[in-house]
Amino acid sequence: MAFGLLALASCEREEKMIRQDLPAARQTKARSDAQQIARAVQVFQATFGALPESLDALTRAQTVGGVSGGPFLGSVPAPPAGWSPYQLTKQNSGQFTVSSSGGGLTVTAP
Repeated sequence: MAFGLLALASCEREEKMIRQDLPAARQTKARSDAQQIARAVQVFQATFGALPESLDALTRAQTVGGVSGGPFLGSVPAPPAGWSPYQLTKQNSGQFTVSSSGGGLTVTAP
């Protein structure tokens, strides 16, 4: 009987740790992915002098204005469970952000 109670207490402790750690792990993955994608966008921009039309453009070789390059990513990473797909938002003067949201949080890069 005592062994069963110890096992139950251990399971409850592990379940609590998973509930607390899982959101942080998902945020860390999303942040890391967004940074990786942002670096690929920067290399694309340095190569072609413009931002890609989409994140999918980073995954294929292409020639723009006589300059060949890519692919800059093997594939666009899948976001963590419960997070939105990564998005490229172009801003003024060649600036951009890569973002994803989930669990009430948003990560952006660069």
